[in-house]
Amino acid sequence: MTKGDKVLQFRILGPIMVSDQSGPIELSATKIRTLLSILLLARSRIVSDSWIAEMLWGEELPTTSEAQIQIYVSRLRQKLGVSIARQRPGYLMEIDPGTVDLLDFERLTRQGRQLLEKGEAVEAARVLSEALSLWRGPALSGATDLLTAVERPSLEEAKLATLEDRVDADLLSGRHADLVAELTGSVSLHPWRERLRGQLMLALYRGGRQADAISVYEDLRSLLADDLSTEPGQELRELYGKVLVGDPELDAVGERPAVTTRLRPGQLPPDLGDFTGRSTEAAELHASLGRKGGQGVTVGCVIGGMAGVGKTSLAVHAAYQVLDRYPDGQLFVDLGGLLPRPLSPFDALGEMLLSLGVDPSGVPSSFEERLRLYRSRMIYQRIMVVLDNAASEQQVRPLLPPGPRSAVLVTGRARLVVDGIPGLDLDVLTERHAVALLGKIIGADRVQAEQKEAERITALCGYLPLGVRLAGVRLVGKPHWPLSRLAQRLESQRERLDELGIADVTVRDRLSRSYLALPTATQRALRLLVLLDVPAFTPWMAAVVLNTKVTQARDLIEQLLDARLLDSVPGSHEMSTQYRFHALVRAFALNYAVQEESSRERKAALARMTTATTQIDDIGFREVVPARCG
Repeated sequence: MTKGDKVLQFRILGPIMVSDQSGPIELSATKIRTLLSILLLARSRIVSDSWIAEMLWGEELPTTSEAQIQIYVSRLRQKLGVSIARQRPGYLMEIDPGTVDLLDFERLTRQGRQLLEKGEAVEAARVLSEALSLWRGPALSGATDLLTAVERPSLEEAKLATLEDRVDADLLSGRHADLVAELTGSVSLHPWRERLRGQLMLALYRGGRQADAISVYEDLRSLLADDLSTEPGQELRELYGKVLVGDPELDAVGERPAVTTRLRPGQLPPDLGDFTGRSTEAAELHASLGRKGGQGVTVGCVIGGMAGVGKTSLAVHAAYQVLDRYPDGQLFVDLGGLLPRPLSPFDALGEMLLSLGVDPSGVPSSFEERLRLYRSRMIYQRIMVVLDNAASEQQVRPLLPPGPRSAVLVTGRARLVVDGIPGLDLDVLTERHAVALLGKIIGADRVQAEQKEAERITALCGYLPLGVRLAGVRLVGKPHWPLSRLAQRLESQRERLDELGIADVTVRDRLSRSYLALPTATQRALRLLVLLDVPAFTPWMAAVVLNTKVTQARDLIEQLLDARLLDSVPGSHEMSTQYRFHALVRAFALNYAVQEESSRERKAALARMTTATTQIDDIGFREVVPARCG
């Protein structure tokens, strides 16, 4: 990248720096350094305004955030003479890979690993050493704490993995004597990394220090037993056994060391750059995932809620916040809970074993063997498992990671109780957070200019995150629209869902999956109950509309509650619990009522309600129904 006829060099693997042939170019403002780092980390891809704002200010966004970002971009252009293009929904800076130390580091690491795989150990060690020499301290020093908290862990993990590969190359070259001091320091800094410990054990053993090599293993075993009530992993245990008996295989210089790079699955979907309004729930999950489980007890949480409330987004966000606690990888499995045929535990175990590095030919053909192999692979690892869109406890239970070292997050619309794992029920956003989310998508200035209309839009979306997000995306695609135009289009219940959809993501589709999974009688109950034009209704009122007994009405209501298509609210004035529809569920159900129920059936249901005044339910309580409810 050039500034005039000068080539700029960017450094983020340490203090953030920019230089040309004349020397360093001063960037004194933290937010300017942060913005530059965000653009470099994007690797010539568009970075959204919402993500930039999140990394600069967090959840406490100033009302002028979009304008301030424009100012910072302008200052970077003037200071460095670089091209930063405005491409909605954000900015793009084209980067020459040879001018960024991170990209050089990644290129050299790939080259070194290829040489190592070919057995060219001396050249591999040289190239990997060159890659590591690009690091000048903790990555992204000088950026905001928000950016370093999100990006630094993965960068530091990449550095450590490259260091371990370089040590492998040195061990292959017979340089074990030179490695002991370096590895002793590295193990002290990273006491949980089993690969480093194994490399130190091998270097010590080859140097004639068998007792010291055994001591390195025993230190880790004591540490794990005290803190996690567990044992070192299988590969390290095998190395320990060979050290104990003085296995001649360990002296074979020129062969790959016993503790090698393990496949670390990284299957989490991208986190949302505009994640909003779940700070309390995220903090609760962060604490839950950080606690120490008892012997054999799985750590985790079951996240429930209606369609579009943000269960998966919260689970993925929480998983990213604790990457350092689960360094052996992340598994993400969509269990297809609302599909006609959800993913079976047998097939899910097959997918997970492949992700854990099992050769396809080695995946067992029986369920019991797959389960045993899965648990054996997982027991000593620290892996985050996300089981998304679960259908039932029976589907989830075999997939739970064994022991206290790994963790699991389960999401599902069904109300699941999974082997003592705590649950977290998500509600819709507050009005403040819903409006803030809309602002992150379409720009805070646009919301500020029509604050009342923004509040109206989020209210018509029922403060459902998916609804608000789709409304925002629609507005981004219509920059000439005033917010009032979309608000007017959302007013009609019959047309509301048509407005909340883009490409293959629609509120109607998400709700349809819940609806179509219901028994026929429960589907019909939804279509008739939505005809009640009241804020909330009681089981007695449901029984009248459905023309059935109160006990049967309650059973149907429970099924709708379990499917998250109905909400319960505390009764008032000594009345029993009442029930209501979310605004978007009501719009959805009304459409189905018109399509599936004849005019005669709809009129008959309302007539039963209109003429009813008083009735006694099956347990002897009297409830008074308003004379007009339809």
